[in-house]
Amino acid sequence: MTSLQPMPGEKIVLDRVTKRFGTLTVIDQLNLTIGSGEKLAVIGRSGSGKSTLLRILMTLTTPTSGRVMIDGEQVWRTDDQLRILPTSEKQLSAARSRVGFVFQQFNLFPHLTALGNIAMAPMRVGRKSKAEAESIASDLLEKVGLKEKANHFPAQLSGGQQQRVAIARALAMSPEIMLFDEATSALDPELVGEVLAIMRELAEQTSMTMLFVTHEMGFARKVSQRVAFIDSGRVCEIGPPQQIFDNAEKEETRRFLRSVLSH
Repeated sequence: MTSLQPMPGEKIVLDRVTKRFGTLTVIDQLNLTIGSGEKLAVIGRSGSGKSTLLRILMTLTTPTSGRVMIDGEQVWRTDDQLRILPTSEKQLSAARSRVGFVFQQFNLFPHLTALGNIAMAPMRVGRKSKAEAESIASDLLEKVGLKEKANHFPAQLSGGQQQRVAIARALAMSPEIMLFDEATSALDPELVGEVLAIMRELAEQTSMTMLFVTHEMGFARKVSQRVAFIDSGRVCEIGPPQQIFDNAEKEETRRFLRSVLSH
């Protein structure tokens, strides 16, 4: 198999990435290249490795082998003996500063207001003054339609509102890459639409590279430039939404889509 090399305009390169937990292989020699500014939807069955893929990109999980490159710089790599080598803390820190992550669960600090949750990273990591950080947070709350909830605590917000605050928090450090890990899966059905609307607006209005792990097939079709179907830890098929949803080449892809679209 030919090794992937970074090319101009490529934001992320995953080259033969494998992740094992004991004897369980979750990611299996996965190759994927994502262009700068691309909006990519990642679909697949539960347990297929989608969330692990995002956690590797976020440097929350160390791959067992393979190379991960962001902007041409290696985040994780393997040596000639196929041993995974940690990158320096400087490289890891630089990679993390480029990436925003929105989790399935909102993970807001319960003791902080919506404004405080968003302002924390600009103050602690970005070394902004409290006034600067709160100005950034206020602007982002307006962006996600929650400016009037600035002084509300998470317990005073609906699930959809909490996830919108979590999206604003992920944007607070001006990331170049945004990762969404099933951002609507923990929401009641009637709240899903408001979060998808914010994600769709971001995709349409920003030049950020965005990866959406999602089970919302209508959203994936409308918002993404490409859709990647992951099966058994590998990219089984990837292409424009119309191709994947209407004319998939692989039987595994067609079988998966029949199962999710029939409900």
